[in-house]
Amino acid sequence: MKKINLLILLIVISAILVGCVDSNDKDKRKNRTLTDLNAVNSITIQTVSGGLMTITDQKSMERFNEAIHTAKYDSAQLDIASPDYMASVEFADSEGVKFSFWLRGENDGLFIKSGQNGHYRLAGTAKAALIDLFQSEEQLIENLKINENIKQIILASSLAHGSVNPEVAVEFTDHEIIDIIVRAIHTAVQIPGILNTAIPDYDIVLASEYKEYAFHLWIDETSEQAMLMDMTDTHTGYRLTKESTAKMKKIIFEELNLKALEFKAERNANGDLVAKPIGLSQDSYTLSGGPEVELQGISYHTIHLFYGNHNAINALVAHDPSTDEVHVKWNDRLSNSGNRWNNTFMSSYNMLIPLVDDRLLFLESELTEEAGQYHLSTYNVVTGTTERLRENFWPLTNEYDYIYKTQWKADEQKLFMQSYLGNVWIFDLKTGEDDVHLLKYRVIPHSTTGAPSLFLSPTFERFVHDDESGQLTFYDNKGVPLQTIPLPQEEYVPSEKIKWNPTGTIAWMDRAEGELDRILAIDIDYLKIAPMQIDFYNPDGLPIGSIQAEGGQEGAAVEVAGWMNENVAVMKSYTVELKEPDSYGLHVKDVSYYLYDVRKKKKGDASKSMPLQAIVTSDRQWGDIDEGNIIVSHEEITYLEGK
Repeated sequence: MKKINLLILLIVISAILVGCVDSNDKDKRKNRTLTDLNAVNSITIQTVSGGLMTITDQKSMERFNEAIHTAKYDSAQLDIASPDYMASVEFADSEGVKFSFWLRGENDGLFIKSGQNGHYRLAGTAKAALIDLFQSEEQLIENLKINENIKQIILASSLAHGSVNPEVAVEFTDHEIIDIIVRAIHTAVQIPGILNTAIPDYDIVLASEYKEYAFHLWIDETSEQAMLMDMTDTHTGYRLTKESTAKMKKIIFEELNLKALEFKAERNANGDLVAKPIGLSQDSYTLSGGPEVELQGISYHTIHLFYGNHNAINALVAHDPSTDEVHVKWNDRLSNSGNRWNNTFMSSYNMLIPLVDDRLLFLESELTEEAGQYHLSTYNVVTGTTERLRENFWPLTNEYDYIYKTQWKADEQKLFMQSYLGNVWIFDLKTGEDDVHLLKYRVIPHSTTGAPSLFLSPTFERFVHDDESGQLTFYDNKGVPLQTIPLPQEEYVPSEKIKWNPTGTIAWMDRAEGELDRILAIDIDYLKIAPMQIDFYNPDGLPIGSIQAEGGQEGAAVEVAGWMNENVAVMKSYTVELKEPDSYGLHVKDVSYYLYDVRKKKKGDASKSMPLQAIVTSDRQWGDIDEGNIIVSHEEITYLEGK
């Protein structure tokens, strides 16, 4: 009897244990279908016809997740036809999973999960929910389905809705690029509603042997998901996936460089000729203009074009006023912000000098990916050839450098240049007897551009340098130090600390009390004052004498307005007062002029006007700029008609 009772007890315990194991196993099997919805980035669906669509919105992903969680696991293996749909679930921080679905017909829906044995059976409600989800997404891409073999893709900057810009920027025939663009279109998801959009960035035309498909594209370098629109329906937009957007950006903004810089020019309503670069959308670039020179009836000027992901082009551009054409005569490009010539390239277009009747003097860059060389070169406007006068003249350093100051002495064909790091070149293009001082006379590092530190005589035989020691040093052109003069303490000295008369025989320094009522103009690297005293020096820095503003009058000021000859200056006498208390800005009044012989210290009679024959003293740092007949804005170049 005891044996029978023990046997019954063992049977009951076994049954309980089997039930527990079976229950736990079912729970584990059911958990195999679970996905962490919070970690899902996207779900890409492939239809039976081969079309692809990507689900990224939270609501649709929740519908998908809810439907598969109702499925029941079956360990049996399926041996049936190809699936109706396949879904690839992409996670943010782990490897994705794939599902295959059989949903068509009257039977229950089935699906399998990659990496698992067995299959899952969907109830009628879950099956219907997935069919509705998949077919609604499938319908959204139906209008963008391209079933033909694309041979060529054309990309152009867009001009307007509903039409293709005939000016082609680039043609793609590479199979890999074509596949990327076609896939981007196939996986685009329709944006609900009727859209009212700005002018597109680009037009894209996909061409097979027999048919063309035209689309508008909105994309820039900051886009996370670009937008696409079929030109036959300009009120319906489609959102590209993040993956496709990234690949399209790489094609357009990295792999697509301008093959050659060209301009399209058209007359505006005023009759002016307006030129824009071909192949770039309006908001994807910025133009800057350099100097202009007219030689043999042709206008030449330099420009700087910045576009894309730190791409830049410096160019010499020409326009014949008798035509509506604009031509690029020379150009070089930079595509790497880490290039050690980066800062130099961004400003080196700012020099263009007429050397002789048929040649222009300019800085010619020859960049590589990481570095390169700079040459002082000429462009022959007759032959169209470039000649290097000083090849590889600029030593490359680990610090960024750029040309801070240039000065040209046309009668002797001498060029002076000072770089930010202190390179000074005085090139004698007639005799070849150059004076070169490398890394000796640095610009004052006061801001991103720097403050003036070197003040050159018009003869190029002397210059004065401020090394921030509290004194200024006069040098000859060979770099031999001559005399030093102290900078006045607790007084204002203008940013152009030393000025020269036209013959380079007399230098002078303005000074005034350090008060607001002495500041005529001020900027980050610029200061102009109403001087109270002027100190004169000979070319070696020896003092000649001083002159002060008329005494006994508050706000009295005096400055050198011009020169009658090498010794006689035209002095401007005036008074100043603040426009507003405790604020910059002065009223100038009581202006009169008189002649002053600096060496004889002899003052002439006063007059109300400047003598007509006087050579006016110019402000080299802040002079008036004549725009001439060429205006360069951020978007276009305008050649003014009849100016």
